[in-house]
Amino acid sequence: MEFPVLETERLILRQLTLSDSQDVFEYFSQDQVMKYYDLEAFKSLEDARNIIEHFNTEFENGKGFRWALELKSEKKVIGTCGYHNWYREHFRAEIGYELNPLFWKQSFMKEAILPILTFGFESMQLHRVDAFIDPDNISSEKLLTSLNFQEEGTMKDYFFEKGKFVDARLFGLINK
Repeated sequence: MEFPVLETERLILRQLTLSDSQDVFEYFSQDQVMKYYDLEAFKSLEDARNIIEHFNTEFENGKGFRWALELKSEKKVIGTCGYHNWYREHFRAEIGYELNPLFWKQSFMKEAILPILTFGFESMQLHRVDAFIDPDNISSEKLLTSLNFQEEGTMKDYFFEKGKFVDARLFGLINK
């Protein structure tokens, strides 16, 4: 399968390439981006190359999709968004995303997620999309509720991240 390219008013959503390493490193190296991420802040371009290869391997193995969010006006990758933990037999997957702080609070992630949800429901035949967020991540909560995700509860000590157990709030969106 060829990686699907999606387009919005301001973004081209495409597969990540190793040439995106510097852009990816730019925001994955920032503590404020990694605060709610299950990885430590990147220390080198090699870390960026590794995550790009990981996302692309997940696609090649049929486990998910991770789109680069390329800003049309600058030809710059400002974040990623996509599906992981794709359970075909259950018609569901988890969505994940991150964005360069220079572009926070400008509706870029909502603009990206809308066609990604359409792709998930129509092309991947998903019935349900899950999102797990840190209980303190108010920006993610606002984003998800603006996209009609419903909060379904908090799982105590659900993930082990950065040496400690952390809670996870589950949001879900059903294709009706």
